[in-house]
Amino acid sequence: MNLLAPLAVLFALMQSPPPATFEGVFKAFESGHVVIEVEQGQPLRMFVTSSTKYIRDGKKSKASEFHDGDPVEVDAERDLRMNLVALRIEAIKPKPPEPPGDKPDPGKN
Repeated sequence: MNLLAPLAVLFALMQSPPPATFEGVFKAFESGHVVIEVEQGQPLRMFVTSSTKYIRDGKKSKASEFHDGDPVEVDAERDLRMNLVALRIEAIKPKPPEPPGDKPDPGKN
């Protein structure tokens, strides 16, 4: 019976959380990492590996085809050390700007 508790803890630790998806703006590749800018200009740095997939226009692509300012969507998961590792980096179409009538004008009463 004492053996079951440590095995249950070990099994729980071996389970990886599901991948997360981040949207942002591609900034750079630097020494084994990809850097994207997410909300409010915050940089997010993730590891890239030989199994990271690159997609542009729905087709397989290369890392060299990504440029500063490209809007991207990145699927990432945590490794055993809880580092973010990019599984898929896809160039996406920029979102259209919101029409000016959707937000209330703070200067008007």
